[in-house]
Amino acid sequence: MKQTDADRRFARRFAEALHPYVTNERDKGKSLAQIAEKLGVTAAGLQKQLAGGTPSIRTVALAYAEFGVSVPYEGIDISKAVSATMKKRRPAPGSNQLILPFEIKAPVYSKDLVLKLVPRGVGRYRLQLTMAISG
Repeated sequence: MKQTDADRRFARRFAEALHPYVTNERDKGKSLAQIAEKLGVTAAGLQKQLAGGTPSIRTVALAYAEFGVSVPYEGIDISKAVSATMKKRRPAPGSNQLILPFEIKAPVYSKDLVLKLVPRGVGRYRLQLTMAISG
């Protein structure tokens, strides 16, 4: 597909937005190759993009994830939608979930005890325990 004027404008704006972050990383002592690796490109590829070369979708996504670089394409700003989605999915810092092994042993068949694992969502389950009380 032929590159349009809108594509070239986007590439220039992306380069302008990315440049301060690259400069900041260089000031911290990182090499161009190290910075480029974070963006999924080679050092030469990063230099090309900083000169206004068109970035890949992957590079645009990694620049947003790594540095928060968000450049609208012809007035279309997807960063707000992406940010809202990422906030919902990403746990708060320091609230990492601890996963421990869990085992329940019960007789193979018992009228007094019923265990069910009920799906609650993707990767989420509820353990339902029903006990009959004899008396």
